[in-house]
Amino acid sequence: MGDLRVGTCSWTDRSLTGSGWYPDNAKDAYSRLRHYSGSFNTVEVDSTFYAIPGEEVFYQWASRTNPGFLFNIKAFGLFTYHSLSLSAIPVDLRPKGLLQGSRVRIWEIPKNSRVSLWERFISRVLILKSMNRLGYLLFQFPPWIVFSEKNLNWFKRIGNLAAPARIAIEVRHRSWLEEGNRDRFLDVLRDQNIAYTAVDEPSLDWTVPPEWHVTATWGTLFRFHGRNTPAWKKREATVAERFNYLYDIAELKPFSDLAREKASEAARVFLMFNNCFRDSAVRNALQMRALLDMDPDMPLEQGSLGLWDVHRSPSSEDR
Repeated sequence: MGDLRVGTCSWTDRSLTGSGWYPDNAKDAYSRLRHYSGSFNTVEVDSTFYAIPGEEVFYQWASRTNPGFLFNIKAFGLFTYHSLSLSAIPVDLRPKGLLQGSRVRIWEIPKNSRVSLWERFISRVLILKSMNRLGYLLFQFPPWIVFSEKNLNWFKRIGNLAAPARIAIEVRHRSWLEEGNRDRFLDVLRDQNIAYTAVDEPSLDWTVPPEWHVTATWGTLFRFHGRNTPAWKKREATVAERFNYLYDIAELKPFSDLAREKASEAARVFLMFNNCFRDSAVRNALQMRALLDMDPDMPLEQGSLGLWDVHRSPSSEDR
């Protein structure tokens, strides 16, 4: 059976640090990561989407966690066609003539600077790889990136450029899994040994269905975005609103069963909770560990929600 890994898609989210999940003596980055790694064997680093950390940061992460703990890195946003603030780009690589506070896309950066930006990013990610601390490098594309041969070619290019890191790609428009496109898309991922990122999220006319395909020999992953449908339909919803969701046990159980099945197909299975609103992600991740018998003494009941107003799935009594 493959190696099962359960974690969350951040350990520094501001609402998590204020939720009471961390003990009173975990007030700094070192103690919080230490506390987190005492409960989980992997985490996804979200901050790398917004900026490229210095080399020393990657070494510090490794030193603050137990041997065998894996970091999964979210790719710098410009490489997935997102716009970022000019201030997110290293000073020496910023395009000239833009006002402070401007939003920048990758094609606005001169080609030689793009190459330097990529080399700086990937060289730091590979620090973790050299220490056997890198799980996967995630490229999460926005919903407006739809199925096309041009975009497939970029996926292939990513696979070549990022080697020897293990790559996962998350698409966020259902055109990728529509009849006539699905096989072509998944075949490209298999050819490149890139993991398809399966997701659980609200079912809307553009979102990706919860199909779990294994396309890489090294492993597979599933990301839980929550099911807060009203917030996802709201045009101006904040990130916190969209991910304000607490799964109940009945919703998690089928995924624990499916994860066991996938563990017979893949060397490593990642179950990553991205419902990062207050302590929802850590609570659900702990419950998933219990369902997988990784923490057999962990109680499965939700417990008191305390003062937090968490949007949760209705229980059987609610229906």
